[in-house]
Amino acid sequence: MSATYYIGVDGSGPSRAALRWGVRRAAERNAAVVLVNTVDDEWGLVGRDAAADAERQARELLIEESARVAELHTGVTLTTRIVHGGTAWALAKLPSPEDLLIVGTHKTGFLRGRVLGSRSVQIASAARCSVAIVPDTTLDSRHDVVVGVDGTDGSIPAVRMGAQEADRLDQDLLLVHAPPGSPRSDSSRSESARNESADDRSPQAARLMQDAAAVAAATASRITVRRRIAHRDPAEALLDASFDAALLILGVSARHGENTLIGSVTHDVLMNINVPVLIARGIGNTSDAATLSSAASA
Repeated sequence: MSATYYIGVDGSGPSRAALRWGVRRAAERNAAVVLVNTVDDEWGLVGRDAAADAERQARELLIEESARVAELHTGVTLTTRIVHGGTAWALAKLPSPEDLLIVGTHKTGFLRGRVLGSRSVQIASAARCSVAIVPDTTLDSRHDVVVGVDGTDGSIPAVRMGAQEADRLDQDLLLVHAPPGSPRSDSSRSESARNESADDRSPQAARLMQDAAAVAAATASRITVRRRIAHRDPAEALLDASFDAALLILGVSARHGENTLIGSVTHDVLMNINVPVLIARGIGNTSDAATLSSAASA
């Protein structure tokens, strides 16, 4: 059964960036699209007229955005939904685990300039399915797919999905790993401390990347897989590696259940997003997961 693409729409620039990205991808994969707009239940506290007006505006918005979909790709199977409640939680609980939820976001600036309660972070944490967060920025002339590899079971779906995306886009796949204890950004550090390479003196890191590359090659044999081990803050390494990439894919460990919250690295990436980020949820092949985990902890 093909995944359904749920796209959150509100008429904003980031929302329309997500709409364009999601509809194009859905058309390529022959996936159905559901446009979703949320109506906050608090309108009902203001009064019956206010709640009715919010519903009317939601219906009008979905008609307008549906017309945009028809302009982008006439062959896409399209439906619309109005859901009620807080935007992040109402969107997050709607798709099934095999579906894809797509939302837009504003770029936020400097690394670790966190805005607590960011909607994209809330959605990425709460959703049961994979989530794509699309920034309101130019996405033309981008190339390659970047995947963050950390050795947890969440790396397996990310690597597999990255290989599939690289194959679909006819692009290279770049695997990026920042070993535990990699230093935070510091202007006083020497250039040698910021070295990035495909190989590493650490046999654990080298083995982890070799195993991840093997998973990617087994998933899509014709793609070119490159590896980078970065001795720096993981979020910085991922953001730099994906600066002109078509897509950055990060995993979420299922070790503590399917709704495990995203980690601090993913949080920092989402708060400083410069590329479409796909949070890959799913259970990887058990033997692959065990191999990566043992390589990371050896």
